[in-house]
Amino acid sequence: MKFTGASALVLHVRPYRESSALVQFFTRPHGRLTGVYKGVRRRKASTLQPFCLGELSCVGGSGLLTVAGFEEQGRFTLMGDALASGFYVLELLARAMPERQAEHLVFDGAIDALSELQSSSRLAPALRNFEQQLLTELGFAMDLLHDFSTGSAVEAELEYEWVADQGVRRARGDGIPGHVLLSMAARDYDDAQVQRYARLLHRQALRPLLGDRPLMSRQLLVGRNPEQSKP
Repeated sequence: MKFTGASALVLHVRPYRESSALVQFFTRPHGRLTGVYKGVRRRKASTLQPFCLGELSCVGGSGLLTVAGFEEQGRFTLMGDALASGFYVLELLARAMPERQAEHLVFDGAIDALSELQSSSRLAPALRNFEQQLLTELGFAMDLLHDFSTGSAVEAELEYEWVADQGVRRARGDGIPGHVLLSMAARDYDDAQVQRYARLLHRQALRPLLGDRPLMSRQLLVGRNPEQSKP
């Protein structure tokens, strides 16, 4: 593999040997990549870190790549809960995205989510929208408009339950209000009740992609504010 000028977002950086770094990127044309950036820690002007955006050049084969260059073009500046939420977006990409699988819409969605976190206080809608796009593009889209057991349309006045790998069906007791599912399907996450149910449903739907290992970014947000729900 050899390429130049690929739009890339830095996900993770850690020291490697004396002066180099192992850097994980999510690129628009090539997906998630990990490369050795030789000598980068010797460069006094280098500020390479997560949330940097730029153009990446790499060389290498099927294993670890060598970073030939990274031209930073900007970075997301996040603080407080927005920073913890931003790390959640990066961790989703690092954990859920297969290596070297191009997903242009996921890349664009991640940039949109981080931009929203940087520019507004609407953290939950930004995260829920990104989770939904990630699930859809990786083949785990949730049909929230139909009862899988009957094929009938979801009705706002009824209540439903989520069944993993199948979808929603009419609940026998208390369940998720139909109007919540319809709002989720329309990607309308402004209402606090919709946000609450969406967070729980998305967490269940993401489990096959993430596994059982806890997300560090969730712990970071809860550590900052124990009264706030995890992302």
